[in-house]
Amino acid sequence: MSENAVVFKGTKEGLHVVLKEEMSMQEIKDNLEKKVKPSKKFFEGARIVDFRGKRLSRTEYDELKDIMQQEYGMLFLGEYRELTAEAAQDKDETKELSSSYVKLPYENVLSDDALFVRATIRSGQLIDYKGNIVIVGDVNPGAFIRATGSIVVMGNFRGVAHAGAKGDYSAFVAAFNLQPTQLRIGDIITRSPDGFINKQAIPEIAVVKKGSIVVEPYLPNK
Repeated sequence: MSENAVVFKGTKEGLHVVLKEEMSMQEIKDNLEKKVKPSKKFFEGARIVDFRGKRLSRTEYDELKDIMQQEYGMLFLGEYRELTAEAAQDKDETKELSSSYVKLPYENVLSDDALFVRATIRSGQLIDYKGNIVIVGDVNPGAFIRATGSIVVMGNFRGVAHAGAKGDYSAFVAAFNLQPTQLRIGDIITRSPDGFINKQAIPEIAVVKKGSIVVEPYLPNK
């Protein structure tokens, strides 16, 4: 079964659920259960805009809609249309990004439960780690940080971040100045036009709430 039979993509309106065209309905339902059920509390109340990718019959559409609302407590906003699934560009974005970066070695860093890096991460560089990543320095536009756990940047973050890369929706991304070009937690994706243009440089944290990525100050009263 494909791990990416179902992908969540965040927008200001809510989540789009992208379904792989070549996957069967059973594979989609199994993948949906695998991704959502262990993190049900993070998806309860999530606003689902519609399905994209796979063209669904009315019966298939209603079946998935009922599962998401009744079993997982999501709020479904869409309505069935004859061409429900538009041509979705649902390629594995993370895989494409990875192939264009130079992977950094883990020399001169401390590795335990987290990987600590004291450096400026520049355009074209990749840090990919099974655990948490802490960067003491800036992450420049064009850099890519991916962790199975959370990501903390003690500086400016203006690159691409993927936390919870193995499906951990409790992971977070935090930075002194959080302005990523793309941000992903688990399979939920958002980009800077969706709310990451930051006029004031204040410490912020991005977390999953109700199935969407929410950015908020991580210091009280900020």
